[in-house]
Amino acid sequence: MSYWKEIIYGGWSLVEGMRVTFRRLYRPVVTVQYPRQRVELSPAYRGHIEFVRFPDTGTHKCIACGQCQRMCPSGLIKVQGIKERAKGKKVGTHYVIDFTRCSLCGLCVEVCPTKTLKFSKEYELEGESRWDGVIDLMARLEESQS
Repeated sequence: MSYWKEIIYGGWSLVEGMRVTFRRLYRPVVTVQYPRQRVELSPAYRGHIEFVRFPDTGTHKCIACGQCQRMCPSGLIKVQGIKERAKGKKVGTHYVIDFTRCSLCGLCVEVCPTKTLKFSKEYELEGESRWDGVIDLMARLEESQS
């Protein structure tokens, strides 16, 4: 009796599969020809981390407080800063992050007291070696300014 049950069950799954196939056959194609066409990203897309350029200063407002470094669950962020005067504010000079291991959790963006960090909309990061994913965001911001 189980032999006939298997035959009936197999035939029914074949009918269901063909039904799904025929239903999809007449729908429009949704494939994007990637190099020639760009993918339209969702507004909620969270790419890699980058600095916000503020219009009043023309640069970032990182104070090198280290909160993002302490909050990172993977321990990927290294922040350094200097004080130009003894009683002056600290200014970030280096902000290095390893994007090859970043989980894009967003804790660093949420905890930033000056709202200097944001998620980018860039999705075409590639590299020839592992070290291409280790990026100094300060240097990257300076390169984009020039």
